[in-house]
Amino acid sequence: MGFLSLLKERTSSYYGKRAYKYVDKLLREEKNLLIISPYLDDYYAAYLARLAHGKRLYIISSSIRGSAAKRLRRREAGSPAVATFIAVSVNWLLLLLNSFNPLLAFATISAGFALLAYSLLHRNSIYLKVPKEFVHAKLYVGDKRAVEGSANLTYAGMHKNVESVRLITDKREVEELKRRFWTLWNSL
Repeated sequence: MGFLSLLKERTSSYYGKRAYKYVDKLLREEKNLLIISPYLDDYYAAYLARLAHGKRLYIISSSIRGSAAKRLRRREAGSPAVATFIAVSVNWLLLLLNSFNPLLAFATISAGFALLAYSLLHRNSIYLKVPKEFVHAKLYVGDKRAVEGSANLTYAGMHKNVESVRLITDKREVEELKRRFWTLWNSL
């Protein structure tokens, strides 16, 4: 096997309007994702939130819209925790008013704790940093592969604009990109 064949196996490039093919596959299949995209729109914030179950996403974005940032910062664990708190509070209130029903108390507290346990097991682990300085890099790194190039994580950047991206599967290069990501993450 020649050097060029070996190089072609470890990286491949794409130039055109369908950058999403490479990034989407990485986002769907990898468990741990490190993302740098100066622009991140509502479309991709919703997409990441849907894909995030059972994954860890670390995102650096310099120019993220408020609604997209809010969507990514939302935690599923909050609602069941609030439901548990309300169930316990209602039961205590009923107890104080001498209208306590043990069966109702058991059912509401059990349901609240079941929701809390479910949410802790299935919650999204999305961590977002919005730096003060503008970070212009575009990088998407998974456990075993990475995509680097010009495509922002926006609908236009992934589907409409002519972009240039490079798929990286070389283990050493992927590890080096992870190291660079964490260096940046820790400096922000």
